[in-house]
Amino acid sequence: MQSDRDSFIHVLYAIILVQFVAIAVLLGGFSNEYLANVYFRAWVDNSYPWLGSMLQGQAVALLVGMALGATVLLIQRFRVETKLRDEAGQMMGGLSAQTVDQDYLEHSVSGESRSIGEGPRDVLAELEKIDS
Repeated sequence: MQSDRDSFIHVLYAIILVQFVAIAVLLGGFSNEYLANVYFRAWVDNSYPWLGSMLQGQAVALLVGMALGATVLLIQRFRVETKLRDEAGQMMGGLSAQTVDQDYLEHSVSGESRSIGEGPRDVLAELEKIDS
């Protein structure tokens, strides 16, 4: 099982990807209208001359390609992360991925055990005790 943080990150990636696809679809619609409607093209060229270069169709193809590439890379990254967690769990005696993540959070790099709730305030309190 994934931790809550990993699930949240996956949801954020999905939201960003959906927004990116929605922007590409809307830009594609405007581009199609720009290429098909002479009156719209004349209005855009007179009002916003820089916008005509974006509505030629190349920008839409670029955005769609970037969205597809990012999707493939994210799926590959999630698979590799899952595989690494499973391998780490097997190396630790058949523990689940959630247990491995929990153990990782509980132990510092030096191997000393510390609680998950230890934050900056706890560290400052410890430093104040030492100074007193």
